[in-house]
Amino acid sequence: MKIYKYTLRAFACVFVLVLAVACTNDFGDVGTGLVGVVNFETRQTMEIDVVSFTKSIDDGVQTNALPAGAFGVYKDDVYGESTASVLTQVSLGRLNPDFGEETVIDSVFFTLPYFSTLLDTDDEGNSTYELDSIFRNTGPMKLSVYRSNYFLNNLDPSTDFQDPAVYYSNDIENFAGIESQVLFVIDSFVPVSDQIILTELEVLDEDADPDAVADTLVTARLSPALRVPLDTLYFRQNIVDLEGSEMLLNQNNFNNYFRGIYIKAEPLDGKGSYIIFDYSEASIETYYSFTGDDDSAGDGEATDDGVGSLRLGFGGVQIIDLKTTYNPEIIAAFEQTDTVNGDESVYLKGGAGSIAMIDLFGPDANGDDIEDQLEELRSCNVIVNEANLIFYVDQEKVAPGSGIPEPERVFIYDFDNNATLIDGEIDQTSGFNGPVGTRVNHLGRIVRETEDDESTPGVSYRIRLTQHINNIINNDSTNVRLALAVSQNVTTLNSAIIGGTLDESRENIERLPVGTVLSQESTILHGSESPDESKRLKLRISYTLTEEIDPDSVCGRLLGLE
Repeated sequence: MKIYKYTLRAFACVFVLVLAVACTNDFGDVGTGLVGVVNFETRQTMEIDVVSFTKSIDDGVQTNALPAGAFGVYKDDVYGESTASVLTQVSLGRLNPDFGEETVIDSVFFTLPYFSTLLDTDDEGNSTYELDSIFRNTGPMKLSVYRSNYFLNNLDPSTDFQDPAVYYSNDIENFAGIESQVLFVIDSFVPVSDQIILTELEVLDEDADPDAVADTLVTARLSPALRVPLDTLYFRQNIVDLEGSEMLLNQNNFNNYFRGIYIKAEPLDGKGSYIIFDYSEASIETYYSFTGDDDSAGDGEATDDGVGSLRLGFGGVQIIDLKTTYNPEIIAAFEQTDTVNGDESVYLKGGAGSIAMIDLFGPDANGDDIEDQLEELRSCNVIVNEANLIFYVDQEKVAPGSGIPEPERVFIYDFDNNATLIDGEIDQTSGFNGPVGTRVNHLGRIVRETEDDESTPGVSYRIRLTQHINNIINNDSTNVRLALAVSQNVTTLNSAIIGGTLDESRENIERLPVGTVLSQESTILHGSESPDESKRLKLRISYTLTEEIDPDSVCGRLLGLE
């Protein structure tokens, strides 16, 4: 699938380049018949009206089938306080496991690794790490982990189990039994970047000196993680003692028996951390010793080394519960949005937050289903050299100095068709710092008052739409509605369903990028009705004329020719 995708993108790039050359040659041929009429090298600029307004995600957003998990607390002085908790099924590491004879549970550990970067390792193997994908680490929060008794379907019962189940960010509050059994509680939890070192005592020979002291041996070094010991008796009674039972026979039976794990985050005095993690790396591991044989060697093979383990991985259906308590002024802004004339400011918030809707080329006054400005512009025969939307940060409303990190990137997409714009498809730029430096020609990074200083306020974002606008004007492509959202990762193109838009036909579904759902970052931008005209949202087009135009004609007035 990946090879196919990359091949398709490469073909698209070649196609666009060939098309560009062909268009250049065509315009050149036209120019030979108009010598002395117009200078084809002269570029001019124009501004096209747009309508932009805020769309709040009131009915939740799909949070199952996301590429990563998230839990924690995100306090935003501008928007309010958000919490994220996780409900996940667990997968049985070995089906119908054999634990050997005289089995003794040595230990059970819950482990959830953080995303981190290795900075240095000394000669003894001690490593230093830097945590990433952890946001607003402002202080301790309460963290509770439960065994859940709520059954999660991977297929939708309302469609006779023909379609995948869809779970939303506000579903968990209606689930009964998700806190059926507490596994552990940390009253004051803060993620730390320390390496985890596992040790065991050296086993001395039978003929060793009776006074000899066993050395402590390092058995493993783990990257930073939330790692908590669990009650061994509980997992003996609920896992090991069930050897040979139907509950452990296959994954479906196990899902019905051990229905899931619920990780619940709660703020302490408005503080906490928002943590994005990899589901596939998290687990509950039971370590045991035995006599005889067991099957912990894997692939059905027996082992008689006397020690084994069973892993319960985070697999199957996984849901993130998102809750935000908005500040009153944000609630008022959501309620007062003007979908016809546009808003003074547009509000972007990750998670089940808000996005900006963008209509290009103004109204369709004559009712022919083509915006009047677009209709006029199509008759002007111009080459679009560059087209940009410049979104200026409304610095008075984002509270400079509040310490709230503004999103480094924003993402624009075809909202009507849930599609990436062609400018994004052909933008293959990439940087040394991963996704944050990718696709910057199309989706420019935030411009700050001081370059490369994230502590200084954001000024603007530039979104380049050159090929998209060219296709609308010169190739009669449909002028679709656009949407702008914050995003943790502009390279992740999968999407999530907006709550309340999924009907029985499963058509006309509205969606958000999954990078938006996983983000909690926010900003406020000047909209199309901003009182500051210099920062009002406009579509700025740089163009070249292909024929002489009368300044007093419709085209002349539209283009601002004198």
